[in-house]
Amino acid sequence: MWRGLAGGWGVGHGTLMNDQATRSGEGALAGAGLRVVVTGTGGRLGGAVARRLRQWGHRVVAWDRKALDLTVPEQIDDHFGGARYDVVVNCAAATLLDWCEDHPEEAWQVNAEAARRMAEHCVAQGARLIHVSTDYVYDGRLPGLREEADPVEPLGVYAATKAEGERVVLASGADAVVVRVSWVFGPDRPAFPDQMLRQALRGEFCAAVADKWSVPTYSHDLADMIGWLLVQPRISGVLNLCSEGSCSWQEYGQATLDLAAELGLPLKVRHVEPLTLAAMKSFRAVRPVWTAMSTRRMRSLGFTPRPWREALGEYLRTYYAGAVDLPEEI
Repeated sequence: MWRGLAGGWGVGHGTLMNDQATRSGEGALAGAGLRVVVTGTGGRLGGAVARRLRQWGHRVVAWDRKALDLTVPEQIDDHFGGARYDVVVNCAAATLLDWCEDHPEEAWQVNAEAARRMAEHCVAQGARLIHVSTDYVYDGRLPGLREEADPVEPLGVYAATKAEGERVVLASGADAVVVRVSWVFGPDRPAFPDQMLRQALRGEFCAAVADKWSVPTYSHDLADMIGWLLVQPRISGVLNLCSEGSCSWQEYGQATLDLAAELGLPLKVRHVEPLTLAAMKSFRAVRPVWTAMSTRRMRSLGFTPRPWREALGEYLRTYYAGAVDLPEEI
């Protein structure tokens, strides 16, 4: 069994939809009753998506990597050929960058070939496909916010296989939208803010890269965005899905500690020291530097995301207010 899959259950909180989107979307979502297959439900995003869609009354089939091994083509064909569905939301991916460098064939099978097969099955059933991709398909060489039409120039195996997954989905003829996400955090699996909190609560040294930028995005917010897309058939192509704003890893970590301190968590460390990307000798795969994404297209279509710091604050209030330590597995 391969590793590195973005494979956990909690409760969704709130909605990001503005007034216009709420009028046109959430009521329809709650009563649509679509048949939806969600892959990667053992992971941070897939679990949140399956949970949220069920709350809105959709009939969800949730497949994690134990239920569906994406490195085995026959399993993909058996699962998708034997089910009936209106929408597939593909949240599964091999996401560990250095693992992908060491296992390029398996990364290609999961991130590209599996996506191609899903798209073919969606064409056969007339189903919609929402395929989750990544900000890492951009090369990140220039400052500023990345737009959907910016060149796709992946720098490593992970990024290259995700870019190929995008290409085959968009070329398949399926009713598809490729959504690019970034720096996902949430309760289904520990992420960067959980790591920072654990270290700060234990009095351990806290440091993070200060010269790489993107957008932290709450998994519950992404689940709302993807749920909204289910009932927006006019939307196709590529769409950036993320919170508003941008930050470095160091700024992200510092915001986590600042917000935790406001909640009264007994932090023993209050400052995140800056590191440089070049100093991270343990990183073997190339990391793009500037991949914070623009939300211009999403806002023009009627969905206004909230700032990343606001979403992070809600996450900490919901899951860590009053905590004195974090679980060992974080």
